[in-house]
Amino acid sequence: MNKRNLRHWAVLLAVIVGIGGVVLGMHQIDQQDKQEVAATNHRHARQTHAVIAKAAAISRQQRNHQKTAFDKANSGKLAPKFSAHLRQELKNRKFVGTALVVKKGHVVYQQAFGMANAQHHKKNTVRSQFMINSVQKSMTGMLVMKAAQTGQLQLTDKLSQYYPSISGSQRVTIRQMLNMEAGIVGQLRPATTLTENEVYKYASQNAKVDAKKIGQFDYQPICYALLAGILHQVTHDSYYELFYQQLVTPLNLNHTSFAQLRTTTKGMTLGYAGAVPRDYSQPHKPAPANLASQLATGNATMSAGDVFRAERAIISGSLLSTKAGANVLHERQQSIHYAGGMYHLDNQRGYYGHGMGDDYESTFVMSHDGQTGVVFLSNNFEKKTMYPEWSTEGLAMATFDHIMKPMKLK
Repeated sequence: MNKRNLRHWAVLLAVIVGIGGVVLGMHQIDQQDKQEVAATNHRHARQTHAVIAKAAAISRQQRNHQKTAFDKANSGKLAPKFSAHLRQELKNRKFVGTALVVKKGHVVYQQAFGMANAQHHKKNTVRSQFMINSVQKSMTGMLVMKAAQTGQLQLTDKLSQYYPSISGSQRVTIRQMLNMEAGIVGQLRPATTLTENEVYKYASQNAKVDAKKIGQFDYQPICYALLAGILHQVTHDSYYELFYQQLVTPLNLNHTSFAQLRTTTKGMTLGYAGAVPRDYSQPHKPAPANLASQLATGNATMSAGDVFRAERAIISGSLLSTKAGANVLHERQQSIHYAGGMYHLDNQRGYYGHGMGDDYESTFVMSHDGQTGVVFLSNNFEKKTMYPEWSTEGLAMATFDHIMKPMKLK
């Protein structure tokens, strides 16, 4: 081999070594970036956990922990025919979760089905906590109305007063945001775990106002993330602090928490996916990044009894300075589809809420006076494969219509 060829091979070898060095360097940088992101995610998750845990601990000390009828199983012996029919309907749907029926303020049926944690052989009980998903929006709506009654904001305020950087924000109001008629669009899908303040910033950066949709119902969870951000601006409190101070503590909700406190909350359920309920082979824990971004829109966990008591208080206005505020929040006298975080039933029969996500399904249906209603909470529901065939939403509606009849349940 002559010297010229040797030089060529030497240059080629140097190029290969150089490329290898660059690739190795890029890999090391990539690994370092991943480690830094993971460390930041962990730190942010711990920060949020600390905020929620502190608010929960203060609330726990201030609450009355006496058990009520909503904390106890009820097989429906006083209405055996009704209870047997409902029980069979739930079994036909392979229901996993808690079913609660209340008529005129009295629990007539409450039973738990299936497993809370199959691996640890823990069954669901009537005190088990489930992610309530979008049902939480009704509670966020109440917090907004409470701030309106104290003069910290007005429902006629423009979004631009709080987030002027959002293009078109001067055209929509808090009222429209509460009713999902603000024309706001935008996804809440951050790649990293955000702190509470970062969630508000992320929402404001991703929100856009579609002028063609203003005044039309368009379900967009980002509206409620922005509402939580507005609450934070006017109260200077964390959303989690407001949730505990203004909802959990005054109602003594002893089976209510947030999914971020999963490891330290007694009675927390695990979600299960699959094509058919009662298949516990696919357990799922929500990703921290998803939980953080569901702030005010779906990361709370509650028992069925706590959901009923919370919605009863919200609908009746008992948590507000004047009960008439509940009618304003939910636009009681108007024929409207959605207001203040909950849906209007047809023909002014009452209200309902429904949520799906992270292998949970939640439904409540309630009368205008908050005294009669149905709550179904499940921890074994994969939206993509089970909706609508295995959903209990329709059953909740039918059960509500039945118990609203003036006749006594048999």
